[in-house]
Amino acid sequence: MTECSLATVMTRQQDPAALVATDGNRRQDRTSFERRVRQWMEVLAPHPARVFGVYLDDAGEFAALVMALWQCGKTPLLAGDNLPTTVARLEAHVSALVGDFPVPTPLEKLSEPAPEARVATAPFTTVARDHAAVIVLTSGSSGEPRPVTMQLAQLADEVAIHETRWGQVTGRALVIGTVTHQHVYGLIWRVLWPLAGQRPFARHHSHYLEDVLAWAHDCRNLVLVTTPSHLGRLPARADWAAARGAWRMVVSSTAPLGREDSLAAGERFDVGVTEIFGSSETGGIAWRQQQQDPVWRTLPGITVAVLADDDGEPTASGAGEGALVIRSPLLGHESWFATGDRARVESGERFSLLGRVDRIAKIEGKRVSLTAMEQCLQHHEWIREARVVVLGGHRTRCAVVATLTHPGIDALDKAGRRAFSRDLRVRLATSFETPVLPRHWRFPDELPCNTQGKVPQPLLVALFATDNTDRSGPCLPEVLEAQSGGLEATLRIHVQPELVYFEGHFPEVRVLPGVVQVHWAEHFARSLLGEVVPSRERFLRMEVVKFQQVIQPGQQVTVHLSLDPDRGRLAFRFHDGDAGFSSGRLLFAAEGSHS
Repeated sequence: MTECSLATVMTRQQDPAALVATDGNRRQDRTSFERRVRQWMEVLAPHPARVFGVYLDDAGEFAALVMALWQCGKTPLLAGDNLPTTVARLEAHVSALVGDFPVPTPLEKLSEPAPEARVATAPFTTVARDHAAVIVLTSGSSGEPRPVTMQLAQLADEVAIHETRWGQVTGRALVIGTVTHQHVYGLIWRVLWPLAGQRPFARHHSHYLEDVLAWAHDCRNLVLVTTPSHLGRLPARADWAAARGAWRMVVSSTAPLGREDSLAAGERFDVGVTEIFGSSETGGIAWRQQQQDPVWRTLPGITVAVLADDDGEPTASGAGEGALVIRSPLLGHESWFATGDRARVESGERFSLLGRVDRIAKIEGKRVSLTAMEQCLQHHEWIREARVVVLGGHRTRCAVVATLTHPGIDALDKAGRRAFSRDLRVRLATSFETPVLPRHWRFPDELPCNTQGKVPQPLLVALFATDNTDRSGPCLPEVLEAQSGGLEATLRIHVQPELVYFEGHFPEVRVLPGVVQVHWAEHFARSLLGEVVPSRERFLRMEVVKFQQVIQPGQQVTVHLSLDPDRGRLAFRFHDGDAGFSSGRLLFAAEGSHS
């Protein structure tokens, strides 16, 4: 198509029966989509707020809400999650909330329109290109999330660039993904690009690769939007042959994909993985397919250079290895913009990345401010000073070195290191997503420093050199995926062979003890469901606990948690598809009870 304009998405003439969104069973055609947009407009138009906090799991409903906001001259602020700390942070930026937020909240929460609500039939309008189309919160160098407003022109122009480059390759393929639309990457690729290109998209993102393959059995014309975190864990025993030929394109972003993972994914999907490099502030910058060339190539209209060390002016010579700077029509200005990445530039259109230059790290494809995490820890009465570092290896992960206050030392002596660090993780879990939470902790008397009194990164990292060979081993599984909403949470975990609980249990056939599964259920409930989980002091007993099958080293397991705070019950289930491992309930006393 010659034009890919988000401004005219609602005004273009389209087939009323054309598919917009689907979950495999429920199909949302163009007629029902337009009706839902009008229903949302009836709710939003009379409200005085200009900016609304938005969080919706259903991408079809989300798209209708965003289109309605634009038609009403209003702006969505995308909440990356609905954790209590995130909701509290929105107070400074929005007047009301719309979507799947917990109740009650400190902000007004609008009720969604009833499906049968009557609507007006006034024609839709073309949205102005300078309209504030979306606001996202992203961490700056200070670590404090700051709002970044993107005009419709920026989103529309990026979508048009992608459509020009890949539209003919993908045609009207169904767009599915393992990423949420509540972040810019998912917003553009899973919702806006399909809408502008008149191609259907999945209403819900796929939590596991098995779900992705299930789509391929039903549809032979697919685009997959995913991340390195998923592509690095493709199940080798899956029926890839049955899905061969179904994929028109596989898109990956949020972090560079390892070359080995890229080649393996390309072989299994039978199509090269297209990586997109960019950020919330810059939009898309470059792309690559490592099967053809490991070097990044800029998107049309974008020029890159390296910031020189002498006079601060950018140079495209590639002689230096400073910060990558870009000129891009997606920025809304013609000045050079310095990114947070170091690069080696081969030309104004080709470059290689050399790592980060700021304290924003990518853990499992999730962007996290190490400064913000340190500040959160240092607000705790137990912590005197904290440093967060990123450990390399097969997968990057966060680690913490912290010195303690006198109350902290007393708490550590009383609880022990594992329970103590677990409680700190619970504190962090109200502000940070599960994949970025620290997995390793050290509590020295003083932070290591050099002769200049500085605390170098190598000295901090050296404190964790024995982590992989520690006799005790880790006591928590590796979290592959985590989702929470309201009073329910679901995780996908990898039960590592090196877990301490496998030692001596049993020598012949090692199995995970049942009591550990109960302990993990409580731990993850506190991490993902926050303050609504009753305190440990109120624990009464376990009910209907069953252990159906053993969990052995190396298995991947799904954990489902459901909390009923009124009855003081936490239900858990460990399973892998239809295969159940364990289930039961933890019962807690009511508040104020002395039972």
